[in-house]
Amino acid sequence: MIKAYLFTHEETKDGVSLGDWQSLTSDGSRLLWVDVRCFSRDELVELAGQFGLHPLALQSVHDPYTRPHVYEFPNHFYVNMTVVRGGGRDGVRRSELHLFVGERFVITVTKGGESEAVDRALDEYRENPSLCMHGSLYAAYLLAEDLIETYFPLVERLDNEADKLENEMLNRADKRALQKLFALKRRAFELRRLLGPQRDAFNELARREFPFVSGEARVYFQDVYNRMIRIFDMLDTIREILSGSLDIYLSTVSNRLNEVMKVLTVAATILMTLALITGFYGMNFSRLPWLNAPHAFRNTLIFMAAVTTLMLWWFRRKKWL
Repeated sequence: MIKAYLFTHEETKDGVSLGDWQSLTSDGSRLLWVDVRCFSRDELVELAGQFGLHPLALQSVHDPYTRPHVYEFPNHFYVNMTVVRGGGRDGVRRSELHLFVGERFVITVTKGGESEAVDRALDEYRENPSLCMHGSLYAAYLLAEDLIETYFPLVERLDNEADKLENEMLNRADKRALQKLFALKRRAFELRRLLGPQRDAFNELARREFPFVSGEARVYFQDVYNRMIRIFDMLDTIREILSGSLDIYLSTVSNRLNEVMKVLTVAATILMTLALITGFYGMNFSRLPWLNAPHAFRNTLIFMAAVTTLMLWWFRRKKWL
C-alpha cells in the first residue's frame, strides 16, 4: 500500500499522483511524502523508477534485518532505522524503518502495516503543513526524533523493573528473583546491541553534508544523537543496578550459608560433647563413677542437659548464636 502526501505552506493534499511528482514539487517550498507499507516487490521497483532510487538501497529494503547504515547517492540518501517493541524471545522484537530522502521528497518504507514513528511525524505535518518550508531533511529529523520517542518507554519500563527487583532482592533473594534478574539482563543487553548501530548511524548523519538537501544536517541530527546518548546512559545505569542486584543475591546466599553452617557447627559441637560423655559409659570397664549408682541414668541425663545449657549460654555470650 502506497500513500502520497503533498505538503505546502498552506495545506496538505492526500492521495496525490506520483506520475509527475517533479511538477508537484517544482516550488521549492513543497514537500512530497510517500508512505509505503505492506508493499510488493513490483510496487517498490516501480516507485524506484519514478524517483531514481539506487538498486543497492532497494536490496537493503528487501534483505532481512541488517544493522543501520547510511548510503549517499547523487540525488538522495538512504538510511535504515531500527524499530524495537516489547516481546519476543529476549523481551525485544525488532523491525526496520527504511528512509529515502531527496531534495524535495521523503519516502518511508515499512514491511509491516503499522509504524508509530511515521504516524507521529505525519500527524505533525498534517497539523502544521508549513513545516515543509524547512525542507526534506527536517522531515527526516522529525521522523528520527519520533522513532527515538518509541525507545524511551521500553527503557523506562526496564529501569522500573530493575529498581523493583533490587528492592525485592533486599527483602528476599531466591531462585525466582535470580531468573528474573537474568531475564532483565538479557533484555538490557539486547536493547544495547540493537541500538548501538542506530546511534552510530545518527552520528554519521550529524557529521555529513548532503549537497542535494538544503538545511544543516549537523544541527538537526546532533539533537537526535544526543537523545540516543541519553538512552545509552539509562541502559548503563540499568546494567549497574542489575549488577548490584546480583551482588546482593550472592551476598544473601553467602550470609544464609554462613548462618546454616554456624548452626550446624554449634549443633555438632554440642553432640560431640555429649558423645564424649556417653562414650565413657560405653566402655567395657567394671568400675566407673556412678556406674552402679541407683540413679545413674537420671544423673547422667541431668549432667548432659547441664553441659548443653552451659555451652549454649557460652556460645550466645560470645555472640556465636
